[in-house]
Amino acid sequence: MVSDISFWIIPVNKFKKSSSLRVIIKNSFFRLTATVSITFAIVSIGLIIFTEYKLFIPHLGHEFKLMIQINSMRDGSFKKEYENSIFYRVDDNHMDILPAYLKRLDVGGHEVFHNNKAYYVLVKEDSRFRYLFEINQSDFERMERIIIIIIIIAMLLSWVVAIITGRVLSKKIINPIQQLSNRIKNIELNNSEVADSQYSEDEIGQLARLFDEYNKRINAFLSREKLFTSDVSHELRTPLMVINSSCEILLTQQDKNSKQYQHLLKIKSASAEMKSLLSTFLALARNDGDNVKSRDVQSILKQQYQKFLPLAEQKNLNLKLIINSNSEQLYPEEFLTIIIRNLLINAIKYTESGNIKIKLNNNSLSVSDTGTGIPEDIKDRVFDPFVRSQTNLMDGMGLGLSIVQRICEKKGWKIHLQSSVEKGTCIIILFT
Repeated sequence: MVSDISFWIIPVNKFKKSSSLRVIIKNSFFRLTATVSITFAIVSIGLIIFTEYKLFIPHLGHEFKLMIQINSMRDGSFKKEYENSIFYRVDDNHMDILPAYLKRLDVGGHEVFHNNKAYYVLVKEDSRFRYLFEINQSDFERMERIIIIIIIIAMLLSWVVAIITGRVLSKKIINPIQQLSNRIKNIELNNSEVADSQYSEDEIGQLARLFDEYNKRINAFLSREKLFTSDVSHELRTPLMVINSSCEILLTQQDKNSKQYQHLLKIKSASAEMKSLLSTFLALARNDGDNVKSRDVQSILKQQYQKFLPLAEQKNLNLKLIINSNSEQLYPEEFLTIIIRNLLINAIKYTESGNIKIKLNNNSLSVSDTGTGIPEDIKDRVFDPFVRSQTNLMDGMGLGLSIVQRICEKKGWKIHLQSSVEKGTCIIILFT
């Protein structure tokens, strides 16, 4: 019987390693049934034992006393047999009346097994005689064993039923949830509803309808966002172009040493930065990854290197481009251009002398400089929006590294920062 029990217990131990809701339900149902059945078995066996020792044995003791009283008028030692019991009264000179297995019993009650039979023997004695009352309880013991075996078999059968019922119930409970999960996973943007007539008015149906409500809100929000980005793209680019062209016209009419000329340069620079930020934010807001133009990293790097080389030379900085990769892997041109541009702008801005190095390996891109580095107090927050290493308002809005990180998160790339104050900064992009 032990091997049968272990057959059903082993799968339960395996269930503990799974986090599946279906398995948790089956495991919980089995544990509940096992706990109830074991408790019932213990209580039932306890009642049998209680009945034997608290009711049956005291009743035998009462009969024993009656037999002693009834036979008190008889003389000498004797043995009196009944249907399922034997009464003995002996003195020291007639102990041979007793069977050998009864001679050494002390005063009290005893369970005795002899010739494959079970007996319960009560022993008393007084100044003259020794009294023994032997009851054949083989039938009772046999019935007791049968009842205990039936209880154990019923308990094991309940475990089998619990396993089968748990599987059926878990399937019935989990299948609607699994169907809802699959429909949610496969739902497409702007696809209207998940809930339909297959979901009843229970909690699963309520969940499906709640998801439909949130799905409608999300679709409405995405529609508004799409309209907003298209409106921003159209409405803001035009005034920025007007500002930029007006600045160029006014710059030709001003003396380069005048204050007006310097103010116009600041306006033109701010307009260019706004145009760049507008393009960046629109690119991040769009979700048309399949329609983005892709190019190899080498050509994008060479293009940006030629664009920023004059700016670096104006500050007497040595801008180097090192390519150690022959990979022909294509990457989104727009995003990669934004990353390189922001990293180079920061490197040139915060480097007064020395070198700026752009290095491309097979799976990584790094931009390092010999600039001022990043202070320790903001190093952990340097990728947060509006965090700058200097307080000069002309240093920008502090969005460059935040934009770079957002692009990396969007594309699944990893970004690492290495920086020491007055020694320089190195930012590494890993294309994973």
